[in-house]
Amino acid sequence: MASAAMMRALKLALLILALVPTVWLRSAQTPPPSDPGIHFADLMPPLRGHLPDTGALRLEGAWQILGQARLLGTLSGLAQTGGGFVAVGDRGGILWFPRPDQRGRWRAQASRLINLEWNKYHFPTDAEAVMVDPVSGDLLVAYEDVPRLERYSPDLSRRSPIPLPVLAEWPDNKGAEAVTRLADGRTIIVGESYLPGLDRTRHPGLIFEAMPRPFETPQRFELILPPGYRPCELTRMPDGRLLVLGRHFSLVGFRSVIAIFAPQDVHAGAVITPEVIARIDDPRIRDNYEGMTVTREADGSQMVWLISDSNEMTLLQRTLVLKLRIGPEVR
Repeated sequence: MASAAMMRALKLALLILALVPTVWLRSAQTPPPSDPGIHFADLMPPLRGHLPDTGALRLEGAWQILGQARLLGTLSGLAQTGGGFVAVGDRGGILWFPRPDQRGRWRAQASRLINLEWNKYHFPTDAEAVMVDPVSGDLLVAYEDVPRLERYSPDLSRRSPIPLPVLAEWPDNKGAEAVTRLADGRTIIVGESYLPGLDRTRHPGLIFEAMPRPFETPQRFELILPPGYRPCELTRMPDGRLLVLGRHFSLVGFRSVIAIFAPQDVHAGAVITPEVIARIDDPRIRDNYEGMTVTREADGSQMVWLISDSNEMTLLQRTLVLKLRIGPEVR
């Protein structure tokens, strides 16, 4: 009796294991509901009496994104859309949300990057950077662990992979962390890994003549950051200059720097050392910032926006959005 029961249990277990890939495949193709109760909390009131010192940038706003959606805890890349912002995350998630500094009801939509490529039930999920094509609205997404980019239509209904074998040179968990397009049409990608050496300051960069093409061989450059800091985002300012976001983790938590450099510095064989213009190490607002973009305001000023990846560690980290004013005195 016991032997027959064990055989039935074994057969049932094997049947379940056989069905899991099919169920997984079907459920992953369907995005979750678009309104999971996402909202934000304004963190500025207690900060206004004594604003955190961020260097050349002035803190104009700080919010925490809250909600039950698991995707909210893994956001790593940030870009602008016609209606606000889009952020991509480490679990294949994507979040659209409007500017939190605008009046009116604050709505956000969480979903997943759908129509993903399946290869023995493996697909890219660790999205680290996103760039929006200003003409088509397509999303260009960079992942770790896979040597390619993915291009998605604005509604995520279509995708096209862009294989880039050069990305296979970078470690799986230290891959393409930052992508942006220069005003002259070139695209640059920076890796999180360190180049060989003991100083822990040099990071690999790639230059593509336009939007990356499948199997393209790019030019190379080096990006220098303060010791221990890794690049995790690049963005182009409306005036053409480039910002790089760097992060550092130690036993006392995360630290971030924002550095600036000129687009003419980007060329084959260049060694670029951006000027650090801001540091975020105040315990009231510091976190694992990985996404950054810049907006041009109605008065002509430029605002730097950051978003943090809480790594789903809700008791220790938060999903924060910062708004920082960059003044004309920053040259």
